[in-house]
Amino acid sequence: MSGIDLTGRALVAERPGRRAARRNRLLRDGGWYVVLTAMAVITVFPFAWMFLTSIKGPTDAITSVPPQFLPNAPTIANYVKVWDSLPILSYFLNSTTVAVATGLLNMLVAALAAYPLAKMRFAGREFIFYLLLATLIVPAQLTYIPSFILAVNVFHYYDTLPALIFPNIVSAFNIFLLRQAFRGVPNDLIDAARVDGAGEWRIWWSILLPIVRPSLAAVAIFTFVTSWNDFLWPSLMLHTPKGMTLPVGLAALQGFFSSDFRSIAAGVTMTVVPILLFFIVVQRYFVRGLAGAVKG
Repeated sequence: MSGIDLTGRALVAERPGRRAARRNRLLRDGGWYVVLTAMAVITVFPFAWMFLTSIKGPTDAITSVPPQFLPNAPTIANYVKVWDSLPILSYFLNSTTVAVATGLLNMLVAALAAYPLAKMRFAGREFIFYLLLATLIVPAQLTYIPSFILAVNVFHYYDTLPALIFPNIVSAFNIFLLRQAFRGVPNDLIDAARVDGAGEWRIWWSILLPIVRPSLAAVAIFTFVTSWNDFLWPSLMLHTPKGMTLPVGLAALQGFFSSDFRSIAAGVTMTVVPILLFFIVVQRYFVRGLAGAVKG
C-alpha cells in the first residue's frame, strides 16, 4: 500500500513539473515566432510595397497620408509600358548568360584550386591558402581600375559580355568553401583509390566531386545570385543598350521614367522576381552545401 502511495505521489508531483516545463517551452517558442515574424514582415515589406506600386493605376496615390497600400484598380499597364520601351528580353538573356557562365566557371575553377589546398601536401600550401584569404579583405572596387585597363587595352573585350565573365571566373570565398568541403572527405578513401591506380585527376573527378555536390551547388547558386545582382562593374563595361544586363538596364529605366514611379517599380519587380523564385527553388541545396562545408 505504501508503494502505491509513493508511486501515486511521485506521479502527482511530476505532472505539475511537466506542465510547467511545457508552458515554459511554449512561451519560449512563441517568443521566437514573434521575433521571426516581425523580422519577416520588415524584410518582405519593401518588396510588397514595390509590387503593389507597380500595379497601381494613374488615380492611385504613390505617397499620401495615410499611405495607400492597395490599388483601387490594379493594372499591368506599367509592365506593358516598360516592356515596350526597353529591350527587357535582351537584358534578361544577357543577365542569364553572364550569371550561368560565371556560376559554372566558378564551380569548376574553385574545385580545381581547392583540391590541392585540401588534400595535397606541398611546400607553401598554407601560405598560398592564407594569401588567398587575405584577398577577401580587399574591396573589389580597388581592382576595377587595373581590370578596366586590361579589358580595354589588353584583352579588347570592352562592351561585351566576356568582360563580365572572365574577371569573375573564381573567387577566394568559393575556394575556401570547397576546401572545407574537400577536407571533410576521409583520406582513407583517397588512399584506397591511389592503391587501385587512380591518378589525381580521376580521384578529383570520380570520387571527390560527387561527394561534395551540395557544396558545389552552393558555390554555383551563390555566384549566380551575386552575378545577377552585380551593377557597378557591368555599368563600367556595358554601354550598348541591347548588350546591358538587367541591373544596368534598370538604371536606364530610372532615367527613362524619371517621374513615373509606377513604371520604375514595375521594372524593379521584373528584375527581382526571377532571382527570388530561383533562390526559393534552390535554397535547400544552398543551405545544405553551406552546412556541409562548415562541418567539413
